[in-house]
Amino acid sequence: MASFKKHWFGTTVNLVYPFIIAILFLIIKSHFKLDYNLKGYENILESIITFSSIIIGFFTAMYGGLITLKDSDVLKAFRLNGLTGILKFQLYDSLTASFLVLIISVIMQGLENYPGPITGSATNIWTLLVGYFIATSFRAITLLLKIVFHPDDESDIGNSPDNETPDDVQDRYQRLSDDK
Repeated sequence: MASFKKHWFGTTVNLVYPFIIAILFLIIKSHFKLDYNLKGYENILESIITFSSIIIGFFTAMYGGLITLKDSDVLKAFRLNGLTGILKFQLYDSLTASFLVLIISVIMQGLENYPGPITGSATNIWTLLVGYFIATSFRAITLLLKIVFHPDDESDIGNSPDNETPDDVQDRYQRLSDDK
């Protein structure tokens, strides 16, 4: 938890901004009076369903890759600094938001044929979730890419591709193999 206390502001912003984005989506929807009667709404739903399905597939593939990196320096640093809880929360949060958006988008495809207050309320919930989904997906993908592309070896050799020789590459991989 020491790292959380050290970086509490950045961590808090990182955890809160998806809610702010979701509220902004709802404000924009209300300001421009957008609803399920919008021309092309069916296409928007189909696009969101496709996009959320792709994101779910990406998360599934990345989580599989993350398992292979469990002994990497970056994940060891997460454990050492007590940040695994925040990491798990962010990954579960984004995956849950993705599934919710997918399910509610499918429901919205049927509800658009039944105008009324329930459909209007469902549209507001859907708008909030889409905003939250986009923000959490961006957050999770950024985090996953930082983990995957984090250099396991913090030495100077190999961290500058401009002057790395084949022998440097071999030495770096040998050291990494010896450490494990």
